[in-house]
This record gives sequence, C-alpha cells and structure tokens, in this order.
Amino acid sequence: MADDSEEEEKMNLEDEFNWLLEKEVHSILGQIHNLLEDCSNRFLPLHTDSDGNVLPFSPKHPSLKSDTFVLSSTNGNGVKGVVTLTGDVISKADISLRYSVKGNNQILKTCLREDSQILWRVQQIQDAGNHLKAALDIISDTDPDCEFETGEEVVMLMDSIMSHIQKGQQRLLNPAKPTLEDVFCNKYIKGLYPPLPPDMLLDFYLQGAKLVLKVYHLHASPLPKMQKHSIISAGPRNRNVIELGTSRFEIATTATVDSHVPWVGDVITCLTFALQLCQSLKDKIQVFSTYWKSRLPPVR
Repeated sequence: MADDSEEEEKMNLEDEFNWLLEKEVHSILGQIHNLLEDCSNRFLPLHTDSDGNVLPFSPKHPSLKSDTFVLSSTNGNGVKGVVTLTGDVISKADISLRYSVKGNNQILKTCLREDSQILWRVQQIQDAGNHLKAALDIISDTDPDCEFETGEEVVMLMDSIMSHIQKGQQRLLNPAKPTLEDVFCNKYIKGLYPPLPPDMLLDFYLQGAKLVLKVYHLHASPLPKMQKHSIISAGPRNRNVIELGTSRFEIATTATVDSHVPWVGDVITCLTFALQLCQSLKDKIQVFSTYWKSRLPPVR
C-alpha cells in the first residue's frame, strides 16, 4: 500500500510539473512580455526610411509623446528649469541660474532649443530601453509551441530575462557618478545658448523617477609655472579637479533641482512586477526540485 501511495504521489507530481512546463511557463512569459511591451512604448523608438536607414530624431514626430516638467528646489538655490522630455531626449529646456560676478548676484539664462543640432540625450533612459528590448527579444525568440523538457531550461531562460530587466531598472535607479572631466567634456553642453561662463557646468540625470538638473560652480586657480600645461586633464587622485590650459578648476559649490517624471516611475514599477513573475516561476521550479531530492528518486 505504501508503495502504491508513493507511486501515485510521484505520478501526481509528474502531471503537475508537466503542466507547469507545457502551459504555465508560456502563460507567464506572455504576461512578462505584455508588461515589458507596455514599458517600451514610453521609450524613444527608432524611425527608419524604406531602406532601413535610421532617420534623424524629430521631437514633432506624431508617435512621440513629450512631457514638460518644472525643475525646482525648496532651498532657494537660485536654479530653475523648464524641461521638455521626449523619450530619452531633452528636446527643449529653459534654464535660469544665479551667477555671482565680483560679489554681485546676477540671473543667467540659457536654453536648449528644439531646432538645435545637438540633442541632449539622457543616457540612462537609452540604456534602460536597450536592456528592455533585449529582454523582449529573448521572449519573442522563444517558440510559443516549444516544449520545455527540464526545469533547468526554464531557470536559464528566466535568468537571461531577469538579467536585462535588472540592468535596465538599475540604470534608472542609480545614476553613474561622473568625474568633473566627464561633465566638462559632455558634448551636449555645446547645445546650450547662450553658452555658460567658463566657471560653470551643468548636467542632467535620472535618480529613480526624478529628473535632476545639477549645476557646478567652479573655482579657478593658476597652475604652478614649472608645471607642464595641458589642454585638459583630470586630477590623478581627485575626480573633482580638471586642469585646462594654464588653470586648475575644482568644484566650489553644486546645486540641484528636480521634478518627478510619472512615466519613469511607472516603468520602474512594471519592471519590478516583471521580475516578481520571473522569480515566482523559478521558485515553483525550485519547489519541485527540492521535493524530489529530499523525498523521491529524481524524475528529471
């Protein structure tokens, strides 16, 4: 009787596991695909001509949605910005900064224009979109009629998908910390008109669902006369120093303003749900694997 009961239990587990491999895996893949596809609709698509060549970005393209945000701070740091975000591109920006000249505060204004030849791309959004597309491609390349034979196959597939989702989410949540040289050499600054004074820099980045504008005020000091002058070099041990011509520049003060970007928050939430679906499927596979290893002869 005990043998019959054990054999019946084994058969029931086999049936449940086969149903998991044949039906539930594809169902969950479909749910993940739908979540990621909803996210991808907010990222900037590439538009091509009839020959497949990528067309230049146009903020007025009918399929693109633009959102305008007011970047501000409660601490009265003198920085304000009105920024239009179209996909991963800041297509327009009006920025005002408090600027001190010989102790006298002045208001400095600069802007990014829609007709500028230099488009300011938020690299984090572009990178997250690329990881999102890679995860979608993995799912799309999985034959909906394929029959998985082992739990290990499913786990490997989930790991590949989760890797791209996690990388995309982390790019939105955690901005890289640029050196002063990185900010100085940022080609997008050339799109600002009128240009910034030589002792001022700015940068845009995402911190989670917040679009942040960071302004750097620099302090200049002459290099020692015996030191060899270079066009530009970073301080060897200090990420906050650059040497330009005959001067050394270092950060005197910084100021940040930000604004909540709802669609980025929605994307981060969707990616979290997608990761939870992947993990739940892996957990189910693990339950079967652990049960068989502890109580029954291995089935697969």
